[in-house]
Amino acid sequence: MSRIDIRINGFWNVEIESAHQVYRGILSNISLGGAFLRGEFSKTEEFFILRWKKGEREYKFKVKTIRKGEEGIGVIFLFQNGSDIRKLWSFIREELKEGTFSTCPYCGKEVESLLLGRCPRCKLLLSFEDRSYLGLHLKETLPERLRIYLDAIEEKEEELCVDILSQVEKVFFKPLKDDEPFEELIGSSEKMLEVFSLIRKVAPVDVLVLIQGETGTGKELVARAIHQRSPRSKKNFVVINCAAIPESLLEAELFGYERGAFTGAYSSRKGKIEEAHGGTLFLDEIGEMPLTLQAKLLRFIEDKVVERIGSRNPKAVDCRIIAATNRDLEKEIKEGRFREDLYYRLSVITINLPPLRERGKDKVLLAQYILKKLQRENIGSKKRLSPEAIQAIMEYHWPGNVREMINKIRKALLVSESDLITPEDLSLNFHSPKPLKKGLKEEKLKVEKEALLLALETSGYNISRTAKLLGISRPTVYSLIKRFGLNPLSTSHKL
Repeated sequence: MSRIDIRINGFWNVEIESAHQVYRGILSNISLGGAFLRGEFSKTEEFFILRWKKGEREYKFKVKTIRKGEEGIGVIFLFQNGSDIRKLWSFIREELKEGTFSTCPYCGKEVESLLLGRCPRCKLLLSFEDRSYLGLHLKETLPERLRIYLDAIEEKEEELCVDILSQVEKVFFKPLKDDEPFEELIGSSEKMLEVFSLIRKVAPVDVLVLIQGETGTGKELVARAIHQRSPRSKKNFVVINCAAIPESLLEAELFGYERGAFTGAYSSRKGKIEEAHGGTLFLDEIGEMPLTLQAKLLRFIEDKVVERIGSRNPKAVDCRIIAATNRDLEKEIKEGRFREDLYYRLSVITINLPPLRERGKDKVLLAQYILKKLQRENIGSKKRLSPEAIQAIMEYHWPGNVREMINKIRKALLVSESDLITPEDLSLNFHSPKPLKKGLKEEKLKVEKEALLLALETSGYNISRTAKLLGISRPTVYSLIKRFGLNPLSTSHKL
């Protein structure tokens, strides 16, 4: 079986710091995944700090015991940040004697030269001297690393998987402030992965961004994620909803005003643009902005100068603009309700957020995430979604998108009288039934097959978990698989 990390052979004297004492030991078989440790130290302790030196450089890592033997213990490195793993890789790379390799250090197959770039058998990277090696190697082997942990999950599968996914999400998006209600930017559908990729690409670059999507899809969350990953993240993120403010007040709210500029202006006030100086201005529902203000906004974008109402002293302001809309702005342009020149300035980069109904299995993943988060806020006891509720979530159209899902789950936690949340608790049992195109028996078989496939995919094709999700026995699951002619062994999942 191939290993996923290159291992260096040799012995290194190390100091072993435990909770109570410092020992001496010998470290060997070092890889990014772990090492073997020998020495006269307490075998009962689980965590240690290892220290060793090479020349003037000192190495220090926290490790965890994963295997015990008569000669020593197997440990894994617990990296605190990216700097830790880069430091260990630099040590491993310096110890490599590339000229001595006649076989692939991963799978053992003979290779003509490490200059080939990849092993022809296991396909793993061999370009150890390349500066991009570590990042590419970790990215390519990440699924296998996660699978090692996932295979060990036996209990509380849903909670653990949601924990893992929420941590992954935090890697891509800095967490929101504590007073933000949700972090709904979660999903693995193709359309959402495209959104995540665009956010990562545009965040560091100071360009204008237009976010398009239906109401409730999370446009402000995308804008905030861009801001928090940008060089402007330490400055203000200022939001103005162009649809929520009357036209007569929107100009003053956006550009500010001087004392005496109009009746009731008893003191000068900054506008939202000035408040966003150095940071990001998020113009929500930009399609609702009056044409007269669109012209003034366009001038600001071009000149980076703002002039308060009642003032003749223009002021330079540096802020990034991100706009969002639930309208078809190209259609609005044709009908004379939106300026074409402003549209092209705002849409340097366009991010299209998919509606929830088009996000496939993301709907269930998101529902589990929201349920867990609401329960942490003590809205309800520990409850989980029933298989029927999961099926209803998959089938429902979700016209209100993520916002509607949050409200339905919030309600379900309050009204549910058992540990299982049902479609009735979610108010998902009132949609009109589809007319039967086949007989009752055929429709029943179709529903059973769809429920089985969904449970199999949700459980990672694990028979025990599938049976638990459906509330039936393992033999019944096998019987259904045989009846419907399914072949889960053809997938990459194990039964």
